[in-house]
Amino acid sequence: MAHSPDQLLRGLRGVADASRLRLLVLLAQGEFAVTELTELLGQSQPRVSRHLRLLTEAGILERFREQHWVFYRLAAEGEGAELARTLLGLLDRDDPQLMADRERATTLRALRATTDAQSAGGGQSSVDGEELAGTVGAELAGRGYDSLLYIGPAPTEVLRVLAPRARRALGLSDSRAEVQRARASLHGAGLAHCVLQFGDLQSRTAASGSFDVVVLDRALAGQARPELLLADAARALRPGGRVVLVEDYDALAARATAGNPLALLRDWLARGGLQCSRMRPVDTAGRHLLVAMAEYERDEAAA
Repeated sequence: MAHSPDQLLRGLRGVADASRLRLLVLLAQGEFAVTELTELLGQSQPRVSRHLRLLTEAGILERFREQHWVFYRLAAEGEGAELARTLLGLLDRDDPQLMADRERATTLRALRATTDAQSAGGGQSSVDGEELAGTVGAELAGRGYDSLLYIGPAPTEVLRVLAPRARRALGLSDSRAEVQRARASLHGAGLAHCVLQFGDLQSRTAASGSFDVVVLDRALAGQARPELLLADAARALRPGGRVVLVEDYDALAARATAGNPLALLRDWLARGGLQCSRMRPVDTAGRHLLVAMAEYERDEAAA
């Protein structure tokens, strides 16, 4: 990607400091909270916050809030992201300072993983999550994708299977403990391109046309108006993108007044602007699921 002179100068000024280069290397390993970065650099929080602000203004970092915490990570798109990747390729990975920083970050991630696993109380059943990940992976077999959005209770297991095929992956969960567990586990496994955030699609509105695949995992049955969530998912898709939907059969049956969960799910999809291309039942450990693949019904006349 060619850089405009203004963007290139802004980016170079943003990284023109030894501490900011260290932050660049640390954040290439995943997202970190400000307090964690303060500990890793051994600098005061105001000083670290200033470095982070300059890198963010240069378009090199992204900032997001999760309850009382503020996290930073490398930008996923744009000229700043490309510049960051170029600079990381130029840096000597065997530099003693950078090696020491990475070792401290690895130790911090290990402590984070232990603490978060205890906080999560084991989190999602790993057997159930792994079975689900295999099911969704099979649904996408042979289908390429560059960017992936997962929404549901098992980001650790599902993204561990799906994210290696993507350049960019975002996982949303309404369990902060599960988000912490996924962040520690996935980043510790080298999947630094995975972004994990607490919340749902409505509270973390994704840019329109951002993802090739959106996975909605047991996210609809508890919604008062599930078609609204499906419409949000449709808007998040790039042209030709797909939604993979996983729902609990019994939960759907409880809401299907006509006694047909499959028809209910098809109706929700249609009202959300999605065309169901296939649907099949899947049994995992103690669960009866419906798995559906759908595409956005684009208005060809408007196009």
